[in-house]
Amino acid sequence: MNVTALIPNYNRCAQVTRAIDSVLAQTAPVDEIVVVDDGSTDGSADAIQARYGSRVRVLQQKNAGVSAARNYGIREAGGDWIALLDSDDLWLPTKMERQFEALAALGDGFGLCFTDNIFTGNPEMKLSRFQETGFECISRFGPLDNPAKLILAEREPFFTSSILVRRSALSEIGGFDSKMVVREDTDVMFRLSFKIKFCFISDPLVEIDRDPTREIGLCNLFALRDERVYRSLQTMWAKWLLMPEVAGSEYEGIVREKLRAIYYDSAEAKIHALRLQAALGEFSRLRAMGDGYGSIFKNLISRKIAKLRSQRGRPKSAVTMKPIETGSDLH
Repeated sequence: MNVTALIPNYNRCAQVTRAIDSVLAQTAPVDEIVVVDDGSTDGSADAIQARYGSRVRVLQQKNAGVSAARNYGIREAGGDWIALLDSDDLWLPTKMERQFEALAALGDGFGLCFTDNIFTGNPEMKLSRFQETGFECISRFGPLDNPAKLILAEREPFFTSSILVRRSALSEIGGFDSKMVVREDTDVMFRLSFKIKFCFISDPLVEIDRDPTREIGLCNLFALRDERVYRSLQTMWAKWLLMPEVAGSEYEGIVREKLRAIYYDSAEAKIHALRLQAALGEFSRLRAMGDGYGSIFKNLISRKIAKLRSQRGRPKSAVTMKPIETGSDLH
């Protein structure tokens, strides 16, 4: 197996060196380490080149987001396999070795391997990814049946930083969607699930940074009802509905309801902001899905009542939201 470790980076000079060190510490080394610097202004690219020299290949682009950075790296990678790693996460030393072993044992039919993950930086997050999603496995490794079903149930057991995937499969689906600012990794995994077979390693071999101060940026996108969230999710689910593997399948109704729900969420946000003309645009999309005006208004009122009931008695949060930062660290 010829493997490229691919790390997108945006203004994480301190963190990205830790990520690179974790790749270099692997008991089964990769063939190439590629860092795509997404227009950083903190000197990341120069610092990486000064510290690692020819051991790390640094590609630079104007700031375009994490998906564009990953796609650039995939195009330029020399490996037949891509091992994805976010710049603030870490691989444990035997991560690659265990994945090589699993893929060798399971055979050529498998094109994606992931491991369990543990979370660092937030003492309240004590469960691993497999544990929090209820993913039960009785063996050290094995095949993952029907990953699309887990994704649609929002119980997918994988994170991007544990993924080892055939480069040809990523190229076949067109890589990551650079129009999306959230859930771009979920989108890729869903589309890949119809092209290749997935397998897992039951041990947690990746550390995911979940420092609460870092999560606020992404939370803010949802809390502030940022238009980019709605557009990203609408793009994703509308795209899935057009997939031949989804049309007429058991998945179609689920995806359609998710798309309808995000249209309602977006309409509510626009009404709240008194952007009534924009809200009418969401009404038009709902009507195209078969909802009449009477049904739309009834559903909006029902949703509002349900939210008010759920908020009643909830203690006020003491957390102050920071302004969001755009760039490839927003994912």
